[in-house]
Amino acid sequence: MIVTSQAGPIPNNDPEIFQSSMELLSKKLKHLILTFKAEPSSSHLIKVSIEINDDVTAAIHKEIVELFKRESFEGFKDDAVPSEYIEENFKDELHYRLKNYIFRHLVSDYLTNELIARKVPLANYPRLTSIEKPALRKFVYNFDVSTADLIELKEWKLFAFKSPKRKRYKDLDKQVVQFVEQQVSETKKQNPDLIEENDWACFEATLLTSDLTPIHPSLVSCFWIKVKNHDLPDPFKVLFLGKTVGSEFATNKLELGGTINYVENKKFNFLITIKAIIKGSSISLDLFKTTFKLKNKQDIHNKLMEVFSYRNDISQRKTIIEEIFHLLLSKHRFEIPKHLILRRVEDILLSLMKQPDYQVYRSQKDFLYQVEQLAEKQLKEEIIIDQITFSENLKIDLRDMQQYLHLFNSRRLREFVYFKAFIEKPDDLDTPINAHLLGQTVLREKTLNHIIHTLTR
Repeated sequence: MIVTSQAGPIPNNDPEIFQSSMELLSKKLKHLILTFKAEPSSSHLIKVSIEINDDVTAAIHKEIVELFKRESFEGFKDDAVPSEYIEENFKDELHYRLKNYIFRHLVSDYLTNELIARKVPLANYPRLTSIEKPALRKFVYNFDVSTADLIELKEWKLFAFKSPKRKRYKDLDKQVVQFVEQQVSETKKQNPDLIEENDWACFEATLLTSDLTPIHPSLVSCFWIKVKNHDLPDPFKVLFLGKTVGSEFATNKLELGGTINYVENKKFNFLITIKAIIKGSSISLDLFKTTFKLKNKQDIHNKLMEVFSYRNDISQRKTIIEEIFHLLLSKHRFEIPKHLILRRVEDILLSLMKQPDYQVYRSQKDFLYQVEQLAEKQLKEEIIIDQITFSENLKIDLRDMQQYLHLFNSRRLREFVYFKAFIEKPDDLDTPINAHLLGQTVLREKTLNHIIHTLTR
């Protein structure tokens, strides 16, 4: 069992257990995939196609038909609607439901795993271009995968780096001491074994039939969820409260976001199995120490000082990261093709449009120029980080995910997190986060911390 604790070491928390669990999920994914084809299309583009096993799509399709049959139809008694009637009259709806499930629960995971395993130097997220249906129960998902040029890495571990100094105000030391004391006090109020309000939970979702038996042994997905309710209780999150690691329950309330319509409202049944818990209302000194490879209380104090000491409204932590990237990129000079920058600009604009101040930003005359500069900066940083990751053969396990997510428990601690895909505002997360997709971000963050630790020790 994997149980997190806020005080002292984490009991029964063997990263190898979760690593083997993730590897098992990856093997199951491979069993569900019929083919994975990757062909170069240009110097910075790979065409990837993923075809799903016929038996799997047939099993899911059958269950979708059963979901439709449970609806009330004029002229038919309850549970007496023939499958043939559903197949004939709801062909498009069945197709829509099936291709969406496969993409959200299978294809996105598999694509991420394969690209990382093959050490593909990504530039931007893969883009789904089309979904083909060459046969009755076949689906082929086609992606454009933008890639970066390989960098000839220098002996970066030998680079001279002088870490920016903290401010020497004694009041800052008092603030850090008070912060730690407050966190320890909050820890004592919590039950480390139970999921409570604000906690993080890792869970596996196994697809079930209407009589609650597994449809296929390999149809298992893994997610993280922030168990925080807003004004209206979330019926899915409520089910987690009071549960422990190893708890299981069946539900049809798992939602992964996207457009909700008549078809989506026909809910799949899932068996939910709790795999891990992270307390969400305070800092775990144990997780904090292992995140940054700290040895004692003084190391903890000094590390926390990085997010308490500010110059010109920029924390010492952010300054360290900025100077680390400046050093790496000054020693490894490379250009980003314009079309890759424009792709990232699109993603940034889509994100900005959701913000209430978007029109204010947009009205500034150099707005697009600033967005382009940001896009180029993000791409260069991700590319150098990914290629160091591959060079160092860094991997992640449950412990790394716990260390990453637990830093979102405090606004102060969030200053330590640089790569924040999917979790810019954790308290506003309404849907579960796919563990494999999150893993890519966690791996980048782990690499960044590895670089900082290497250059500053």
